Amino acid sequence: MPGASEPFICAFMTVDLVLPESRLEFAVPLMQMHHDRKRVFVDTLGWKLASPYSWLEVDDFDDHRAVYLLARSAVTGDHEGSVRLLPTTGPHMLSQLFCDLCSGPVPIGEDCWEISRLVSSPTSASGASAVRVHRLLALALAEFAQLNSIRRYTLVTEAHRVPALLSVGWPVEPLGLPTWLMGQQLQALQISMSAATLAAMRSRLRVAANVLESALPDRCAA
Repeated sequence: MPGASEPFICAFMTVDLVLPESRLEFAVPLMQMHHDRKRVFVDTLGWKLASPYSWLEVDDFDDHRAVYLLARSAVTGDHEGSVRLLPTTGPHMLSQLFCDLCSGPVPIGEDCWEISRLVSSPTSASGASAVRVHRLLALALAEFAQLNSIRRYTLVTEAHRVPALLSVGWPVEPLGLPTWLMGQQLQALQISMSAATLAAMRSRLRVAANVLESALPDRCAA
């Protein structure tokens, strides 16, 4: 029987896997995603990005290799939250922009992907709702890793967000010390992924069923 919190987390949202070849199918929620990224990262957090006067936030890493996980309302289909993934075998944010945050070499490999641009909709997902969206996406990331033989994720985040990553059951390893950069204390992290990680997350979040839709193995390799 599903855990008591499973309907609370999953009943009103789905998580879609958007591969490069399927972006047209998800054109509307992807547009909403880029708009929400602008509202959160530029308008609210004051990030200095390449397109400050656009109503969309798009950067050089939203390229032909990017894969997206979209949390959407099961009722309206609207964007509730999302995260971007990139293979580390090509250019990605940690290698191109933030390599100084690593005390050693930047992790690279077929089994290592980068997470970036984690966002929730400022309109429909705030407070406790945003936490549910982030937990749902965290589970989807763990499922995606298992389906595609990914053993590590890397990311750059504000240092104060590390406890939130630990709270979902992710094994987090710092790649360097927190560093003040662009007015924020940023830190590069590595997250280990395995079947045991996914099982621990399911137990901690009390979600038994798969959350990732259209999850096809071996279709996302660079």
